[in-house]
This record gives sequence, C-alpha cells and structure tokens, in this order.
Amino acid sequence: MVTVQLEGSIIRLVPMKEEHKPELVKLLNNPRIWEYTWRKIKSAEQAEQLIDAALVNQAIGADIPFVMIEQATGRIAGTTRIMHLDRTHRNAEIGCTWISPDYWRTAVNTESKSLLLQYCFEALGLIRVDFSIVSDNLRSQRAIERIGAVREGVQRKDRITADGEAMDIVLYSIIDDEWPAVQANLHYLLNDKYK
Repeated sequence: MVTVQLEGSIIRLVPMKEEHKPELVKLLNNPRIWEYTWRKIKSAEQAEQLIDAALVNQAIGADIPFVMIEQATGRIAGTTRIMHLDRTHRNAEIGCTWISPDYWRTAVNTESKSLLLQYCFEALGLIRVDFSIVSDNLRSQRAIERIGAVREGVQRKDRITADGEAMDIVLYSIIDDEWPAVQANLHYLLNDKYK
C-alpha cells in the first residue's frame, strides 16, 4: 500500500483511509458531481460503496486513491486516484476524480493533476498516463486538453449506466516524452492563471 503524501500549495493529496469515509460520503452524495459521469450516485449508501471499493483496491495494490485536502482550511475538497497501475508496461490511468462543486473552477483540479502526473512520471517511472472521460462531459474534456493531454479517440459504448444506457468514453493520454512540456504548462497555469 502506498503511503506517500503529495504536497501542493493549494491542496495536499493524502492516501485515502477509512477515517475519511464519513466526510467523503457526505461530499459524494451530491447529484451535481454525477451529472456528466456514467455513474449515478443517488444515496449515501452508494457513495459509501465507492469509498469501500477504493479502499479494497488500495489494499490489493490495484489503485492508489487519494483525498484532496485544502491546505488553508483542512477541508476535504474531493478525491482522485491512480488506477489500473501496470508496472510491467509502465502505465496507469488517473481518474475517479470527484470534486465538491465548492471547488469547481479553482486550481484544485489543476494542482491535483500536476501532483499526480509528477508522481507517476518521476517517482513511479511510468511512460504513459491515461484519462477516460464520458463523451458528454465537455467541461472535463476541455480541462484535460488545457493541461496538455492528447485526445486519442472514442471508445464507443464503453460504459453502462445503472439505468442501462451505453455511454461513449473519450480517451486521452500523456506520455513521458510530453511530460516536460505538460509540466511547464501546469506550472504556468498554477502560477499565472490562478494567482
């Protein structure tokens, strides 16, 4: 189990623990978070199941889930994770990023991506990081494009909602050769745009 904490100026990413569950469940039980996702969380019990699954995957080494803590207040701003970690082929996906609407259009998501990408490329030695976004979620697509991820294509009917609807997923990636330019762009965004 990874116990690393990633420090930023706006947030810190701490490994998810059982003790985070009550506040995360409260945060995730918000329909606005799920509006443009294939998941549709409609109860505290469903939110709790998501956290339990993340903790199980953390325990078996499949995922590295983090909780986003706002530095200034100590409040939980959201959660994100490194998932599908493949050490043999040196790739992973950054996903399951769910942020309280209180922190939308702030530097929280940008800084979390910066911290996670730096950890993936520089500490884990990965050569590829993926992002998969529901095709209807244009806000998230623009956000990931803004940091420098490359759109690779659409995986048609890749996810099924609880209501049985098949949804397309747009696949993005950043590879190690692109990381220096992406890192410089993230530095610019965090130090100029949000200041």
